[in-house]
Amino acid sequence: MTQLSVVEEKGSFRLVASDGRFAVVEARAGQVFGLPDDSGGGRDGAADTPDGMASVAHWTGEDEARALMRDLSERGDRLARRIW
Repeated sequence: MTQLSVVEEKGSFRLVASDGRFAVVEARAGQVFGLPDDSGGGRDGAADTPDGMASVAHWTGEDEARALMRDLSERGDRLARRIW
């Protein structure tokens, strides 16, 4: 089992950490997806478990992962305001 922790969660996005590495994943319908999307636009999902999150994570440094988390959260907030 992977030692992974959820550092922050906002909406469907999670900032996760493992062994000094950080990543952002999105959780939907019992699955998790790595972010950002693959360059080809595809995203393979995995079970919403620590091992699943680790398998789809695009590991990076903390600053880069936090910046991605902030950007995705802000875009989600703006979209929600427009929809409602």
